[in-house]
Amino acid sequence: MTTELTLWKDRDPAAMRLPGIYYGALEGPPDNPVHAVGQLASEGVQFVRVPEPVDLTDPDGASAVAVLLLVRELTGHGIAVDWTLRMADPAQWQALSHLHPPAAVLRGSTGEENDAGVVTAWRGSFHIAKCGYRRGPGFLEIRDHRWGSLRRLVVNAPRSTAFQRLLDGVPASASTERVLERHLRENLVHRAGRYLWWTPYRLRRWPLSTTIP
Repeated sequence: MTTELTLWKDRDPAAMRLPGIYYGALEGPPDNPVHAVGQLASEGVQFVRVPEPVDLTDPDGASAVAVLLLVRELTGHGIAVDWTLRMADPAQWQALSHLHPPAAVLRGSTGEENDAGVVTAWRGSFHIAKCGYRRGPGFLEIRDHRWGSLRRLVVNAPRSTAFQRLLDGVPASASTERVLERHLRENLVHRAGRYLWWTPYRLRRWPLSTTIP
């Protein structure tokens, strides 16, 4: 999916109408979201609008994962996102609750009704560094607050190329699912259609216990 993203250098609706605040429109999502979002952050982008719903009911999943990777990176940089999510079962929202809250969560493959209860719960529970990682020599340390209490996980860092592929999303197969079984069970890797992607974002500032719930 190629869709036109619109970007601003402020997230306040009144400020967004001022001269110089509109950054422009980009075809997206980008092929390399880690690099692209880092560049946008360095240029002062604070708000991104994604016009099309992210459809987790799509059996292919390529388009959904491309946008989810973008939202993950934007959230990790503290950039607000105006996006919509479509899910077969909105009760599964907590696996994605570390991402910037969507404007609407639609139920089913064709329904347009917003599940307001999920949106309210998502917004109410969202905070900075809700599920992120830092990378050390030979390991990843993950802080995960998605289910209320803090979980600290330390995993052997995959080889650089393998981890980069997960960051960018990989086609699912029986072999990859066996290798990633633990990560799938712990919701560090999420499946959308035929694709798997790494869900935590990189923590650029390691949070103190007083800065998060």
